[in-house]
Amino acid sequence: MKCTKKLFMLLALVIAMSVVFTGCNSSKTTSSTEQTDASRDTGKKTTATTKAEETQKPELPDTVRWFNASYAILTELNGWDYNIFGGLEPTAKNQEREKQLLDEWWGVTDRATADETLEWILTEGHRFGFIDNMSFLKELGLSEVAEADRVNFILENFDVDENEAKFWVYYYSMYENYGDTAIDGWDYCRALNLLSYYYIAGYYTQEEALDKSLEIAKSFQSEFTSWDELIDSYLRGYEYWSDESSDERRKTYEEIKKRNDNPYAVDYNITLEKSW
Repeated sequence: MKCTKKLFMLLALVIAMSVVFTGCNSSKTTSSTEQTDASRDTGKKTTATTKAEETQKPELPDTVRWFNASYAILTELNGWDYNIFGGLEPTAKNQEREKQLLDEWWGVTDRATADETLEWILTEGHRFGFIDNMSFLKELGLSEVAEADRVNFILENFDVDENEAKFWVYYYSMYENYGDTAIDGWDYCRALNLLSYYYIAGYYTQEEALDKSLEIAKSFQSEFTSWDELIDSYLRGYEYWSDESSDERRKTYEEIKKRNDNPYAVDYNITLEKSW
């Protein structure tokens, strides 16, 4: 089942407490599809075929730059170019590289599995596991526990170490502060990112990938008011998924915004339209 590792852990803990809890209905697996992210998505940064600094690339339409901006942090960490749709030129070499990446980290090997994975992100993703887990903790009464005592509450009720308990308390604070949509940006940005990968890999044509990106972007744009709000949600989702700090990604985001080719210079609230 393709659930977050949080849900697997919580299920095990709940079983130990003789409490029944379910919340993942997807049939996809986690072993090879959700292991890592950032530059580790490919295991190493690319070099010669990524940032083609020696050539002048045509100016991208604002809508495409908007798509690129939604996942520019990961593009930058991969050592790719956020001024190119997908981060890489669609050469034969890059196509094979992208196919390997998608197979290794997402279990995507063809058009059918590409569609299936995209559908999973759009209809479930990590945001639904987050809601299920946080709702369960709320039912257990965590909201009524003083913040200073919450780590001890988790330690007393679940078989976890102190570091894990702190993570759970931190995630629950996300839920209290931002509600059910706390990490929505994580799934949405990754959906757009996947579509660009599908194009480079040759599973979608460029027009198919851009058309679907436009449809998805329009569906969630109004949930946020600015790039900062979207990226904040994305980073919360990264922390929930990875059990790691998002400081490196936050730093990358702030650095990108200072550049002359800053993709976030495009107004977040522009009218997204087909321009390709």
